Amino acid sequence: MATQVKLYRNTPQTVPPQTWTLLTFDTAIRNDLSMAQDLSLIVPAHDADWLWARNVSWETLTIPAGDTRPRQFMSRFIRDPHGIRDDTGANDRVDSPGRDWDTVMWPFYGSHGQPVGVEVWHDHHEPAVVRHAQFVGMTWDY
Repeated sequence: MATQVKLYRNTPQTVPPQTWTLLTFDTAIRNDLSMAQDLSLIVPAHDADWLWARNVSWETLTIPAGDTRPRQFMSRFIRDPHGIRDDTGANDRVDSPGRDWDTVMWPFYGSHGQPVGVEVWHDHHEPAVVRHAQFVGMTWDY
């Protein structure tokens, strides 16, 4: 039997420039063993090999006329974001209007009681908005 936690956000979250920001979510669609914490983290109930997945969609940016600077958008899984931070599974890309969905799956070990979250970062000169996000943890190990 699989154990799953699925967090879902469909309201905007503003992200300041050049600051790693923990995503928060609107609801837990599935919350086996009550592992969702504060609608931002998944805390494994047991040590196990996990499949972690995230889906992030940014709002299209308003860029001033003549501004050709590239913008970088990054996301990553973060272990223990409020304690001893350990990031893994990061990826980045440039802002591409109409191609703003980013879906990543990363298998890594989840330790009992160690929270895992999703952080985002960008280098646009103004705050940017995540319009939709999902965060899923799943294991079959116990």
